[in-house]
Amino acid sequence: MSETVAKRTKAVSAMIEATTKGRALMGGTAAMRKAGEAYLPRFDAESAEAYAKKLQRSTLFEAFPRAVEQMTGKVFAQPVEIVDAPDQMNEWAQNIDMQGRDLSTFALEVFRDAFVSGVSYIMVEAPRRDAETTRQQAAEMGLRPYLVHLQVEEILGWKTALFGNVLALSQLRIMEHLTEQDPADEFSTIEVEQVRVLDRLPDAVQVRLYRKGKKDAWVMVDKYLTEAPEITVIPYYAKRTGFFTGKPPLEGMIDVNISHWQLQSGIRNNSHYSLIPVMLLTGFDDETEMVLSSSMAMTSRNAEADAKWVATDTAAVTTAQALLKDLEDQMEELGLQLTAKRVVNESATGAALAAAKETSTLAMMADSLKDALEQAMIWVAFYGGLGEPPINVEVNKEFGVTPMQANDVMALLASVTSGNLSQTTFINELARRNFISPDIIAEDEIDAIDFEPVDLGDGA
Repeated sequence: MSETVAKRTKAVSAMIEATTKGRALMGGTAAMRKAGEAYLPRFDAESAEAYAKKLQRSTLFEAFPRAVEQMTGKVFAQPVEIVDAPDQMNEWAQNIDMQGRDLSTFALEVFRDAFVSGVSYIMVEAPRRDAETTRQQAAEMGLRPYLVHLQVEEILGWKTALFGNVLALSQLRIMEHLTEQDPADEFSTIEVEQVRVLDRLPDAVQVRLYRKGKKDAWVMVDKYLTEAPEITVIPYYAKRTGFFTGKPPLEGMIDVNISHWQLQSGIRNNSHYSLIPVMLLTGFDDETEMVLSSSMAMTSRNAEADAKWVATDTAAVTTAQALLKDLEDQMEELGLQLTAKRVVNESATGAALAAAKETSTLAMMADSLKDALEQAMIWVAFYGGLGEPPINVEVNKEFGVTPMQANDVMALLASVTSGNLSQTTFINELARRNFISPDIIAEDEIDAIDFEPVDLGDGA
């Protein structure tokens, strides 16, 4: 029995707190309205009824969700693929999570999630089997490995240790939410919380499962060993802050988007009232029932009586709208920072090949995803009894490629002529930059034109 097995550590709690705002924004207007006063403060003298109406008039400018989708779309404009892997690996990749998602779709969801939380996790799992069953037998029985996507909210805590001078997990606690058959009703299901504890032992990983028992105390209900030499949960960092931790890469945009939500709500609410002028009547009998209509007139025996419309000064609304536009510009700039290149090429050839050296934050995030997926697939091969095949996962980084201009072509051609660049690289770059058909194969093209080196002629 344990009372703290399901308790989150301070590090996890801090990451969840940083993630909550982004999760709400990703849920759109409905989620922001549901969050209520968490992101749209209620004024001291504001009644509950007035606040509820203000909340319903508020709509979200979805800058952060749109930025996440745009950045994700750039990386996944081409699918994630395994290169030179065993046929069995490619077959498993078509349903990598045993829920119908292929590797590319699974990777997309991991990548998108890490935009919100800064880090997301890939757990490599395999069906539990008897101690006598070998990995090869398990493969023949269809007990194949698969990937599980874990979000920050599912992680409870971890411990680390040095293993051969390498810092790695020695323990990991995961909160699982299971759906099981209701024993009292065949047509109903029940939700069950379960804590999975993974402990790294000298020669294996021990799994302990905890569930709530009497008086809501956590009780261990199962324990077994796996053959893995280490805990097979791989972090994917969009923005790493430490071992197993991260923070949202667009944290600044998240805060500005929430400010925009609050300001736009105020503008909409104020505009609602400012567009409805109020009739001010002076010198009339207070007990006289007044009706305002285009087909009626008011009369009074009081010579001092007066009637006029009182409208709200809209100058403040105009100023607020300018501030709103300023926030929108800030969010656009923050989003563009992810694709800003960090290298400066000096030569003409270097400038022509700049897209080949994409070092933007987004490109580094794509590289990090490639590393995480390759490590995950190594463990898939291990659990599947495939030994240690070379694993190469291709993740697109060509989103920064710009169309090639004529001066770029001339700069590259000059390098080919001087012998500083091969014809193969030249043709590949022309195809990659969409100057010629991307289906052209450099080697075939060189054979077809059948000359070496390139002859520029004498200018005649």
